[in-house]
Amino acid sequence: MPNVEKIALITGASSGIGAALSRNLCEKGYRCILAARSSEKLEKLAQSLRNDGFNCSVVIVDVSSESSVDALFEASAKIGHVSLVINNAGLGIFSKIEESSVDDWDAQINVNLRGAFLVSRKFIPSMQSQKSGILVFMNSVAGNFGYPYSAAYVASKFGLRGLSDSLRNELRKDSIKVISVHPGAINTSFWDDINVDFPREEMLAPEAIASSVVHAIDAPDATVIENLTIRRVGGDF
Repeated sequence: MPNVEKIALITGASSGIGAALSRNLCEKGYRCILAARSSEKLEKLAQSLRNDGFNCSVVIVDVSSESSVDALFEASAKIGHVSLVINNAGLGIFSKIEESSVDDWDAQINVNLRGAFLVSRKFIPSMQSQKSGILVFMNSVAGNFGYPYSAAYVASKFGLRGLSDSLRNELRKDSIKVISVHPGAINTSFWDDINVDFPREEMLAPEAIASSVVHAIDAPDATVIENLTIRRVGGDF
């Protein structure tokens, strides 16, 4: 049997959990396509991975834009068949509902939900043709519980949970695995501009989340970990 290169696409790969997942997957033998809006951060991550002997490519993308996602697919197809797609790009803006702008609402729905739809829709047909593949949706505990001061974010994450559930049932016949990951607060730059009253150092580490997600991805062929909730032992803050 020929040794087929495993190729993974990670959106929102430039920092935080996306960067941690990219490194972990490279260590597992994947060639990673690193996708995000920030070319500077992506190139810095790519260079770090290449310096360690890993194979990766950089593609700039705005997941909320259909034309940008189309270009991402075309660039990825030139590299090879993508067997693993991780929808990780995300955005959070938190405020009281009466202080929330329509632009903030649209931005979160467009990145967190529309983006995952656009990316998944584009890459699913090639997985169907191979009768195999894995879709990972990086959700949040906010996809299971309606936290206050987070209306748009929670709505986008509940929608993402519905999208992943629907796709899972639609794609079973094609042997495509769909994994929905619901982590608690992760200590990343996500929180840099958000005023929180709980200690950052007690949040989950990106590397720990990445390890758990890759463990789910590595489940034996006939099994799938459909929903994975990852929280600190002490629970939510």
